[in-house]
Amino acid sequence: LNNWYPGEILDDPRYTEKNVSLLAARGARAFRDYTPIAFDPADPDRIFRNVRWGPSVELFILDKRSYRGPNTPNRQPERSGATALLGDAQLDWLKRKLVESRATWKVMC
Repeated sequence: LNNWYPGEILDDPRYTEKNVSLLAARGARAFRDYTPIAFDPADPDRIFRNVRWGPSVELFILDKRSYRGPNTPNRQPERSGATALLGDAQLDWLKRKLVESRATWKVMC
């Protein structure tokens, strides 16, 4: 997955589309169209998921971009939306799935 940096597109005169929301929506659609994973129709934007690999391994694929807080100096004394990386829903899901998992090896990706 390409880590798109807006300045590479917005500052380049060869690209005529400059609307970041439109570019992000197109990128998300391309990701969903060409990624060989099943998406939940109730939540098609959700990327995080778990995959069992036999009885011994379970992969927990995390989305560390969509739910993160804003860029800050990161000196907050307490956990808040400004310090979020996974977001509350994903973090709750991960904790629940780790407890439920019976795999010997639990791998977070």
